[in-house]
Amino acid sequence: MTKTQYPLLEKLKSYILYTNNKDRRKGVILIIAIAHKKILLSFWSVAIAVIFIAIGGWLLTPESQEAKNLKNELNIIVNESVGAISNMDKTRVSSIVVSKTSGGWDVELSLNADKGFTMISTKQLMWENAIKVLESASEINQLHNISLSWIYPVLNEQKNIEDKSVMSFTIDQATRDQIVWENLEPSVLPDLVYDYVEHSLLNE
Repeated sequence: MTKTQYPLLEKLKSYILYTNNKDRRKGVILIIAIAHKKILLSFWSVAIAVIFIAIGGWLLTPESQEAKNLKNELNIIVNESVGAISNMDKTRVSSIVVSKTSGGWDVELSLNADKGFTMISTKQLMWENAIKVLESASEINQLHNISLSWIYPVLNEQKNIEDKSVMSFTIDQATRDQIVWENLEPSVLPDLVYDYVEHSLLNE
């Protein structure tokens, strides 16, 4: 902080040096302390604002062409493996999210599920279709973790039907590389993955 930036503070400091009135001197010191505090708070406010702007700019960075190509490739794989439309007339791919890591790419697939004759057969279909998608997606060498979530209509507490995830899990590249996909029993899949979550609906 220079003299030219805050001339009033400099005059107050000079007043302290030349006044003999102790009460006035204390009052002026208090004013200077408050002024310094406000200046410091103003500085940190600006600093925090700059940080938020920087973070916001980073979050809004356009998706790279590499990420777009990968998402397009995964979309094709899903559609070719289990069909572009579910048997409930919904677009198969709900969303695909990819993120760059030191080990390659992490992928999150949210897919609309097919309906079986019973909830048990619906769950079986989810396992079978997940294996089809994972087998094909595993041919992309740069994929590290693949997270898959099956979306299915569920009756909520308000007695309304809403689409939500009823099964989700993550499987890493090391595990996928050891699987002989054509020999994999669908019911074994939950034991090979991690973060496996299953909605109670699937056991009704």
